[in-house]
Amino acid sequence: MTSTSFFYRWYTVFVVVLVLAFAVTPTALASSGTMLVSTNTTLTEDHYGNILVTNSNVTLDCAGHVVFGPGVPGFNGGINVDVGLDRVTVKRCGVTAFNVNGIYHAPGATDCRYEANVTYRNGNHGMHLDSGNGYVVVDNIARSNGAIGIVLTGATESSIIHNTVQENQNWAGIALFDGSHDNHIINNTSVKNRDGFLLIDSTNNQLELNTASLNSIMGMNLIRSANNVVASNTLNQNLIGLELAESSNSNTVRSNILNRNKTEGIKVFMSDGNSITRNTANENSEIGFLVWFGSSYNTLTRNVGRRNLQLDALDEGTGTGNVWSENNFGTTSGF
Repeated sequence: MTSTSFFYRWYTVFVVVLVLAFAVTPTALASSGTMLVSTNTTLTEDHYGNILVTNSNVTLDCAGHVVFGPGVPGFNGGINVDVGLDRVTVKRCGVTAFNVNGIYHAPGATDCRYEANVTYRNGNHGMHLDSGNGYVVVDNIARSNGAIGIVLTGATESSIIHNTVQENQNWAGIALFDGSHDNHIINNTSVKNRDGFLLIDSTNNQLELNTASLNSIMGMNLIRSANNVVASNTLNQNLIGLELAESSNSNTVRSNILNRNKTEGIKVFMSDGNSITRNTANENSEIGFLVWFGSSYNTLTRNVGRRNLQLDALDEGTGTGNVWSENNFGTTSGF
C-alpha cells in the first residue's frame, strides 16, 4: 500500500467516526465547561463547551474527539482563537451544535493552520477566519451549518485546499469577503449549498480545480470582485454555473466546464473587461454564454457551447465593445 492510499484510508475512517459522533450526545467521559488552551494540547476525550486558545505558537489537536455546543455567551466560536495570535494550529476536531460559528479565529492572525476538522450543524458559519495573513485551511469538512461552510473575511495570502463543504443551504459553501485578496482556493468540493463559491469585494484571488454541483443558486458567484483568476473548475448542475456580477471586472475565466445547469453556464452581468477563454458550456437549460445588462469590453474566445436549450451564446446588446471570436457555438443571437 502506498503512503498516499494509507493516508486517504485513515482520513476516511476518521471522518466516518466524527460524523457518527455528531448523531449522539457527549458520553460520560466527556469533559465540560470552558477550556483554556495556552500550550500544545491533545484531547483525550470529547469536550462539552467552548475551547478558547489564548497564546500564539500553540497546537490544539482534538485527536478525533468532538467539541459539543451550545456553549456559553461571549464566544464567537465553539473553538475560539483569541485576537492577534500567530502560528496557531487546530486539527482533527469535530465541532457541532454551537449557536455561533463552529471555529472562529479573531482578527490579526499570521500563519495559522486548520487541518482535518469537521464542523457540523453550527448556528452560523462552520469556520470563520477573520482578517489574517497566511491562513492554511486543508482537508476540512463543513456540513449543514447555518450560514457558510468556510469563510475568510479580510484575509490575504491564504490557501483553502482540498476541503469539502456540503448542505450549507442558507448561504454558501466557501466564501471570501471584505477585501480578501491574493488567496488560493484550490481543489475544493462544494455540493448542495446555496452558492458553491462566493466572492464579494475580493480581488486578485485564484480559484482553480474546484468542483461545484447541485448548489441551489450559483456554482461560483463573483460580486464586485475584480482581477481574479477562475480556471479549470467544474461547475455543473447548479442553477447558474458562474456569474460575474456588479462590476466584477477584469477577471480571467479560462478552461472551466459548465454543463447541465438549470439556466446559464456563464453569465456576465454589469461587468466589464473580462477575458473568457476556452470554457465549455453544454446542455444548459437556457443559455450557454450570456453577456447582458450593459456589460462591455468583454472578450470571449475559443469557447464551446452546444446543445443549450435556448441559445448557445447571447450578447443582449446593451453593452459595447464585446469581442466574440473563434468560438464553437451552434445557435447565437445579438453578435
